[in-house]
Amino acid sequence: MQCYDRFVDIVKQISMNANEQIVKLKGTIAADELANDFSEIGMMYAKELLENEWITQEQYTIAKTIDEMLVNMSKRKELWSEEALFNAEEWDECRKKGNLLLKMIE
Repeated sequence: MQCYDRFVDIVKQISMNANEQIVKLKGTIAADELANDFSEIGMMYAKELLENEWITQEQYTIAKTIDEMLVNMSKRKELWSEEALFNAEEWDECRKKGNLLLKMIE
């Protein structure tokens, strides 16, 4: 299912280290693009995959947790820079949750 593959790609992207994220998203504001891809596209896929039983409720809940973390982060302007991708604990937590989810879906 193409939707599943795209979801896995988006989870991989949020799970990458800051250097990999910046290289992959060169030419964009990486933090914004990461959040937008995950929240707008990834969560749409996650919902569809859950409804069609391609992912479990537990996997969906982890994705939803990452999405909620990104929403909460959006209230703090200082988290939306390349420097923050490298140094902010919040981005590190998103990566950890992303890696946990990635291990479950790959």
